[in-house]
Amino acid sequence: MAPLEAVLVGCGMRGRSVFGDYARRRPERLRILAVAEPDPERRAATASEHGLSEARALGDWPQLFALPQLAPVAIIATGDTLHVEPTLAALERGYDVLLEKPIAPDPADCIRVVEAAEQSGRMLQICHVLRFTPFYNRVHEILASGALGDLVAIDLKEHVAHWHMTHSFVRGKFRNRALAAPILLAKCCHDLDLLTWFAGGGAERVASFGSLQHYRSEHAPEGAPERCTDGCPAQATCIHDAVRFYAGPEDGIARSWPWADVSPDPSHGARRRALETGRYGRCVYRCDNDVPDHQVVAIEFSSGLTATFTLHGHATHETRTIRATGTLGELRGILHEGRIEVTRHGSLDVERHELTTDPIGHFGGDGGLLDHFTDAGSRGAAAEVRASGRVALESHLIGFAAEEARSSGQVVRMSDFRAGLGVRAAQPDSRV
Repeated sequence: MAPLEAVLVGCGMRGRSVFGDYARRRPERLRILAVAEPDPERRAATASEHGLSEARALGDWPQLFALPQLAPVAIIATGDTLHVEPTLAALERGYDVLLEKPIAPDPADCIRVVEAAEQSGRMLQICHVLRFTPFYNRVHEILASGALGDLVAIDLKEHVAHWHMTHSFVRGKFRNRALAAPILLAKCCHDLDLLTWFAGGGAERVASFGSLQHYRSEHAPEGAPERCTDGCPAQATCIHDAVRFYAGPEDGIARSWPWADVSPDPSHGARRRALETGRYGRCVYRCDNDVPDHQVVAIEFSSGLTATFTLHGHATHETRTIRATGTLGELRGILHEGRIEVTRHGSLDVERHELTTDPIGHFGGDGGLLDHFTDAGSRGAAAEVRASGRVALESHLIGFAAEEARSSGQVVRMSDFRAGLGVRAAQPDSRV
């Protein structure tokens, strides 16, 4: 098949290093014809990597979408809070859209985007990459096969490593609600999407509990300054020391995430200087963060299935786990080990599935998503798109409802929540 042609809006970590990299590695599947990026260094580097002229390397998305339509697809990979307007412009201009998650940090804006896609008749694929991993595809196959009988309960957990929590949600760009979506969408919308995928329908009721317990000023070591570079007396023993974590690795390692967020120049000296003035050098107990560092969500689906999801930012190592219980058996799995075990009631036998795992690229999800999207896009098969805007909207609304439940201390009835937003309930996703 001919490669799917696309324009790329946003040349940051996801835009350049995931979508752009895929186009470079798989030119027979995806070709980037133009980019829009305000940062001149990122813009120039990305344009060079794709052999683009200056006329096809624009400083912002309004300039790009003011041009005649250049390709059938627009990839929107801007920051989380900047998704809505370029997506609406792309749809209006006639582009199919591959949109990074979450759709938007506000539920009303999520609905605007989804309804605009449906009214335009354009394809809208949300980047819920975990649907495309071999691990969760195998889980879905087992659950959908009926091998466990009728599903009764699902428990998902996301164990966020302490360094990831502090990098992204204490010091970083997702650290407070004024800057980003709730953590259930900024970090865990993949997990909520998995729950809706496995459940096969919409949610009825949502409850949630959680708080910012640890990363607060009262937990700062005695005498701790505002920055780790200012001579903290606890530096030698503090597991959150920014100098050791960000300035310690070799320059080659520092070209990759998360160190690349600190400084575009990966040299040790540049990283050290960035810590002295930038947000990543701050003491984790003296930041302007308000994101919960642990949260649990309970969901009742329309089928009667109950589900729980637990997030916490204090893990030693990153991992996701699942336990699903049915009337005939159980499934247990650990994503980072690629291990799934299935047992059946009344039997001592254990059915084991061992899958090759590599955390790079979301365990194969990034490549799987792009393989799927370029195939569907090249054939114009909009009906085959997984995690379309309408399907993804349900998990987003669950996330917003859970945050309301956590803040209010009340159980949220999803029919009332949807009615307040003027949106219809999700239908089962029969395409996957």
